[in-house]
Amino acid sequence: MFINTHLDENCLHQLEYLTQTTQTSISDVINQAIHFYYEHKHVNPLPQPRAAELILRSGFVGCGEAEPTWSENYKTELLKLLVEKHDNC
Repeated sequence: MFINTHLDENCLHQLEYLTQTTQTSISDVINQAIHFYYEHKHVNPLPQPRAAELILRSGFVGCGEAEPTWSENYKTELLKLLVEKHDNC
């Protein structure tokens, strides 16, 4: 099969580099690239990270202590804390 395609400058330089350093033809480099890409996507698809993993990776994990009803009246409690903070300035 013959393929005709346009490559941007970056891809062209990468292709030239690969053919020179591996001493293979353009067809061989493209065939190997397609094989590699297919195996990577088809055989080993990347699992989607779970939400818990993303949170742990971000480093934004912590804990706090509050009254059991805090989720119901957190705005009032936060307002009290802000008033306390600014009254002490």
